[in-house]
Amino acid sequence: MKKLRLLLGDQLNYKHSWFSSTDKNTIYFLAEMRQETDYVTHHIQKIVAFFASMRNFYQHLKENGHQLIYYEVDAKENKQDLVENLQQLIDKYEIEKFEYQLPDEYRLDEQLKNFCADLEIETEVFDTEHFFTSRTDLAKFYEGKKEMTMEYFYRDMRKKHSVLMQNEKNPEGGKWNFDKSNRKKWKGDPEIPHEKGFRKDVSKIVKQIQQQEIKTIGTIQEKNFNWPTSRPDALKVLNYFCKNLLPYFGDYQDAMHTEQSYLFHSRLSFAMNSKMLSPKEVIEKVIDTYHENKEEIDITQVEGFVRQILGWREYMRGIYWKEMPGYRRSNKLDNQNSLPDFYWNADTK
Repeated sequence: MKKLRLLLGDQLNYKHSWFSSTDKNTIYFLAEMRQETDYVTHHIQKIVAFFASMRNFYQHLKENGHQLIYYEVDAKENKQDLVENLQQLIDKYEIEKFEYQLPDEYRLDEQLKNFCADLEIETEVFDTEHFFTSRTDLAKFYEGKKEMTMEYFYRDMRKKHSVLMQNEKNPEGGKWNFDKSNRKKWKGDPEIPHEKGFRKDVSKIVKQIQQQEIKTIGTIQEKNFNWPTSRPDALKVLNYFCKNLLPYFGDYQDAMHTEQSYLFHSRLSFAMNSKMLSPKEVIEKVIDTYHENKEEIDITQVEGFVRQILGWREYMRGIYWKEMPGYRRSNKLDNQNSLPDFYWNADTK
């Protein structure tokens, strides 16, 4: 059976079960599309990071023997629309079954559902194998409750997944939450290690974006792009964080400073949001580091980090799927004005 498997730009999960074996009759498809760059105005670094990461992922899968089709943003055969691209490939390669992983955006979820409803061939949807929770877990957890306090969901997650637990009921360190210890101001001490960055030349991608006249905000150092764009890169950033930044993360996790962009933050969000790293492996690495270095790292530093991922990240995803599509139209403050210029150009005091 000839299969076509779609991979979206934020589904770069190197460890997904799809890739555990190769099949000459299965084609993977990735594409850089105007549909995805144009539905809102994105930061230039975001678009470049995704394109670069997608291209690295494509090379990785190709080197491991998988059959792939990849459209760069300026490819002649690229229709710039997901449905048109998919239909073109299904017809060209006489595809008998179409498969995709659950998207993390409602608009894409609806687009793919509608596309599959119109197809005459077999279709199947798979989990991304990334999050701790399903889309509906949070809604079920709060069913019948008057308030959706994140803390109770977070504690339940800690128990369910045995994260920072002494036993089935009691948290490690004697407290569930050390938030009161996570509010320090940084005044120049301790010294902040330089972030784990990269010096990548992404000028080719920037030129393609400019030639396509894709509207963006922000700036970029195209000869010194410093974000992780592959799984090996992402693992280096994770290891660097655990070794150099974790000992002070919790203290200053809520701090901001005019002369410091990152302070002790991990800079792992993109690596996780693109699925190059899983939240589970990030949390496990952080906790293992803590257990191996308890003389240097206090639990207040670690719990604060775990709360961001196991608590807030899973919580906000659950809220999104619980409330969509209503959230898209919600405007509780009845704002009717355009955003001010400084929102787009960052020219603030």
